[in-house]
Amino acid sequence: MSGRSAAHRNRRRKQLTDAALGCIASLGLCDTTVQDVARRAGMAVGSISQYFDSKEALYTAVLNALSEEFAAAWQRGLERAGHDPAARLRSFVRTYFDKSICQRRKVAVWFAFWGEVRARPQYRKVCAGYDRDHDQTLAGLCAPMLDGRNQTGLEPQGAARLVAAMCQGLWLEFLTGDAGLGREELARLADRNLAALFPAAAREFGDETEAA
Repeated sequence: MSGRSAAHRNRRRKQLTDAALGCIASLGLCDTTVQDVARRAGMAVGSISQYFDSKEALYTAVLNALSEEFAAAWQRGLERAGHDPAARLRSFVRTYFDKSICQRRKVAVWFAFWGEVRARPQYRKVCAGYDRDHDQTLAGLCAPMLDGRNQTGLEPQGAARLVAAMCQGLWLEFLTGDAGLGREELARLADRNLAALFPAAAREFGDETEAA
């Protein structure tokens, strides 16, 4: 395949995955059809098979694209954050509320896939590797926040689960709650939760009322 042909194919695949993402966000995973995706992409239904073997292959590509985007975003954030443990953890958490990640249509699609991941092996397979990297990285970021000043009795893995649950809960609030709650408000709420979870470092998360 020539470079031009490969580039054209990649553009078409992205066009279709973007269209599928939009359809899933507005219609839901189960109710989205290939006709909906083709219509949104401005392509003939039959042409989809040139780029994806099945509807499930297309939807799996959407999940993979979202996962890659999120992983790349938190990795870039950690590179910028330097070596300070609190700054690194805060950077990771704030990735959840970055304007490229925290969009209602994308968050809606995340929840749609999470609702199906146990029943769909192909989705579970995509999530497994990304989730492992996410969870291990987050536990590693929590560990120095607990070392020598652990007032909670938490282990790093437990702290990581709480942080991830907090971030995903704020995503749910963003999706279903007050329409006026924007990304910056969510990020500030996350900072306050980090300050509460790691009180010895409260000031480092922007909380001026550090616990004694």
